[in-house]
Amino acid sequence: YLQWLDLRALGWTPKEQESIMEEADLFFDEGGMFGPEGEGFERMNLACPRATLDRALDRMVQAFAE
Repeated sequence: YLQWLDLRALGWTPKEQESIMEEADLFFDEGGMFGPEGEGFERMNLACPRATLDRALDRMVQAFAE
């Protein structure tokens, strides 16, 4: 029930990535906490109601577009 999101192509520093996620009210697990190979990734829990997931994805799309 976990999805790894590869954000490396966005070119964000770990601090920028964290800041953008917090601003969007998204609290995923930062990939770097799983070791250097996880840097640039976010781990998203999909084990939630569909409506919750839809709202999170909408916020994520909006945050990434800014």
